[in-house]
Amino acid sequence: MGASTNFWYDTKSVIEEIKKKKMVRGKIEMKRIENATSRQVTFSKRRSGLLKKAHELSVLCDAQIALIIFSQSGRLFEYSNQRMEQMLERYRQYVADDGRINNIGEFQYENLYIFHQDNYLELAASYS
Repeated sequence: MGASTNFWYDTKSVIEEIKKKKMVRGKIEMKRIENATSRQVTFSKRRSGLLKKAHELSVLCDAQIALIIFSQSGRLFEYSNQRMEQMLERYRQYVADDGRINNIGEFQYENLYIFHQDNYLELAASYS
């Protein structure tokens, strides 16, 4: 009996210790992954996650989304909840009507993620 009491006591104390410690993921350093295999696996997983999030945002919030991703090898991946051509034309019209120039330095986006090859850049600025 004494052994089983110690077993439950030890298990309980272990659970309490785990609850005290926050189990969080370590932060990943934002730099190019040098190992080609690891880079490809990461690209594939993150691409899938991004496409899933784009779909979820379109369904949950009734947002119109167009997402374009080019891999390092130049392969195109895209998601759009409408026709891509229609979304791109709408974007071109919006830019032309708003008087902005097609130069990333002269655009300001809110929470835009640009994925090209294996790098990503987050620009978070409000349109002024």
